[in-house]
Amino acid sequence: MGSQTKFAPDYRESPAPLFQQVIADDPIPAPAVLREYSEIDVPVARVPRDQYRSPAFAALEEERLWPRVWQMACREEQIPEVGDCVVYDSPGASFIIVRSGPDDIRAYYNSCLHRGMKLCAQDTSVAKLSCPFHGFTWNLDGTLAHVPSRWDFPGLKDENMHLPQARVERWDGFVFLNRDADAPPLADYLGHIPAHFADWSYGDKYLATVIRKTIDANWKTCIEAFVESYHLAGIHAQALPFGGDASTQYDVWADDPHVSRFMEPTGIMSDQLPRALSEQEILNSALSVVFAGAVPPTLEDGMKARHFMAAGMRAAMGEAHGVDYSAMSDAEAGDAVQYSLFPNLIIFRSLGYPYVYRFLPVRGDPNRATFEFMIFKPKPADAQWLPEVEKVELGETDTFAGAGVLPPWHGEIYDQDVNGLRQCQAGMRDGGDADIIYSAYQEVRIRHLHQTLARYVSDDPRDAPGRR
Repeated sequence: MGSQTKFAPDYRESPAPLFQQVIADDPIPAPAVLREYSEIDVPVARVPRDQYRSPAFAALEEERLWPRVWQMACREEQIPEVGDCVVYDSPGASFIIVRSGPDDIRAYYNSCLHRGMKLCAQDTSVAKLSCPFHGFTWNLDGTLAHVPSRWDFPGLKDENMHLPQARVERWDGFVFLNRDADAPPLADYLGHIPAHFADWSYGDKYLATVIRKTIDANWKTCIEAFVESYHLAGIHAQALPFGGDASTQYDVWADDPHVSRFMEPTGIMSDQLPRALSEQEILNSALSVVFAGAVPPTLEDGMKARHFMAAGMRAAMGEAHGVDYSAMSDAEAGDAVQYSLFPNLIIFRSLGYPYVYRFLPVRGDPNRATFEFMIFKPKPADAQWLPEVEKVELGETDTFAGAGVLPPWHGEIYDQDVNGLRQCQAGMRDGGDADIIYSAYQEVRIRHLHQTLARYVSDDPRDAPGRR
């Protein structure tokens, strides 16, 4: 159910403006894809909490979910030369993503066909794939190259010794794999994403930094926290004066089981504050968080905080990138516009959020997941090469704020998320057996995730969306 004039559920009661009302007042208008609204009823009001904490349910996901979904395994620029390899430890299976030819990328199961040894323990570059245990060797195209003491395997035939591989398809520089031969093609699986990113290409960007942090929470607990703004008051109260939580728009499409999005406006106060703030107070609050101790400028008459902040973002990022962003819309410059791709990926379409998130379960422990925070930069127009990805591993006591990658105020936001997720998972783990419940609109993306998840873990494999 959606229309060009309906931009919120009929039951919404809030003094906060709707996202579409906010962007309609922007001096640089938003593109058409950000002026769409899609609302559907997702009849998943609650789920058993064992879906977040049970080893049995995690095993069910490993058996029925992860082998049948498209998973982002790496970026093309991580394997620029023939022979470059990335190890991707997918839930339930490890893969070697290798550039086997100038425009050929393959995903081999990371296991020797002799005794099962891992062929690659880490990212590397090779001329051939050789087992470190006994020396069985394969060419980059997966054909058998060498068997030590070949005379001792009298029944072995080369044609039976090709390295098994998963399907590989690419979009905008992202390399995806799928273990299911009957899964829909990636183009179908991506749903609305290609059209909505047509003029926001990640092919023009490169992966600059990956921050990895293992979080004491289920992978679903993690991704669900990042697909709603409802938690702002509890976890990020410092952002209430300018975070726009109640003005966030949530879009779920009836014909798209794998994709949803939200658009959270910046420079709009929350409806949970006790009084209305002036535009100057909104700006002062935002700048006090970002630039602690700085004296905020005085807004000119008629200037709104959000418009001032968007202009500042265009100028700052333009200087950093050497790119003219002066014609970019206020929504694209300053707002948090992000899409989720089932099951575990979040992709932003915002200048101020050049990020992609990936959440991977920790095998054997449904109460832990690895959060991979990816930071992108524009590719230089005349670049002959790109720098290697900076990898930052955060230990148990390490913080985002102290990692030296994000500005301290921004890192603090993610540290608040990590601490909140830890407590959320602890409560789900130890808090009895009552179901987990979701709000109708602000948590509709979570409802949507569980609706799709239920189809994949169904007893009938034909329930998986788009299965051929």
